[in-house]
Amino acid sequence: PWTRPEGFQVCVNVDSVAEAQRIFKAFAEGGTVAVPLGETFFSKAWGMLVDRHGTPWMVNCAQTH
Repeated sequence: PWTRPEGFQVCVNVDSVAEAQRIFKAFAEGGTVAVPLGETFFSKAWGMLVDRHGTPWMVNCAQTH
């Protein structure tokens, strides 16, 4: 039988805020957003969610210096 994934998160790192927004929106459809995608001190765009299949994700667009 299928069980909900536990104990990990898949992290997607992208090069643009637009790509982070596209991926986050797609994964959020039918899922649950834990931390909305937004700017942080360490990232231009970062957020956490669980997709409709129960897989936990982090989406990150790192700062460039």
